[in-house]
Amino acid sequence: MNFSQLPNLIIGGVHKAGTTSVFTYLSLHSDVCGSVTKEIGFFMPLKYGKDIPALSEYVRYFSHCHQNKRYRLEASPSYLYGKETIARRIQKELGTEVKIIFILRNPVDRLFSFYERKKANAYLGKETSFTAFIKKSQELAISEIDDHREDEEALFIRGIKEGFYINYLTCWLEIFGDNVKILFFENLKEDTSAFMAHLCQWLNIDFRLYKPEDFKIENQTIGYKNRWMHKAMLELNKNFESFWRKNVGLKRTLRSLYKKVNASESSREKMSLEERDYLETLYAPYNKQLADLLRNKGITQLPAWLK
Repeated sequence: MNFSQLPNLIIGGVHKAGTTSVFTYLSLHSDVCGSVTKEIGFFMPLKYGKDIPALSEYVRYFSHCHQNKRYRLEASPSYLYGKETIARRIQKELGTEVKIIFILRNPVDRLFSFYERKKANAYLGKETSFTAFIKKSQELAISEIDDHREDEEALFIRGIKEGFYINYLTCWLEIFGDNVKILFFENLKEDTSAFMAHLCQWLNIDFRLYKPEDFKIENQTIGYKNRWMHKAMLELNKNFESFWRKNVGLKRTLRSLYKKVNASESSREKMSLEERDYLETLYAPYNKQLADLLRNKGITQLPAWLK
């Protein structure tokens, strides 16, 4: 298989840290061709002891990409959690020059956003409180699942431990070295243009080709008035993803109209101070280890949760 037919740029993590937005922004750049589906998950079977499909299946997601594109991009935020098994297979199949991006977020906020999103998508029962989710997720953190599932039990198992970034990231840095880029959601949120300019510099592509209106938030969790209307719209979005990827402007217009009809900020939950304090204490030792690792790698501009 010719490497020129395969992706050479992957956003490998993490969920609820702006990966959809960054995938969209990069795909809008003339030097980048995004896959027809954002979250392919091609290498995920390896995490569960299964083999991947033939590479020809992977290539189909990039068949629309012209040879003059510098990067062919995909984004599967669960790759991080496959650790060495997925990292080494990616290197074997895609070559040593593939670049990997990880966007990290304060694990406390990431967990709440993960919970909020899955509840909005009706994967979690509407009666499940965040406190109950934390308790159940902590109880099941030592458990494993045999496939990448979205049922309630799987979400409990994944919830808390997916914020223990240090447990997953080290091997990626060892295997890919300087071809790994660690970024932070907090910087993306604070100044999207500066975030993307920094990323473009690392990728050696021209940031000046962007327009200010390119940087709109994607995949933002919203409260809703009607649960079933919201679920139907999520299914519509999923089933026609390849169409929306080719028509970003139309999607943004329709999304704006939908928010006027069914969005409701008053229906969104808030994390209590007690919940935040508990989670900050839980994640603190893992965050400290991560901060030490990143500083040792020369990454010194860290967000507040890593200081």
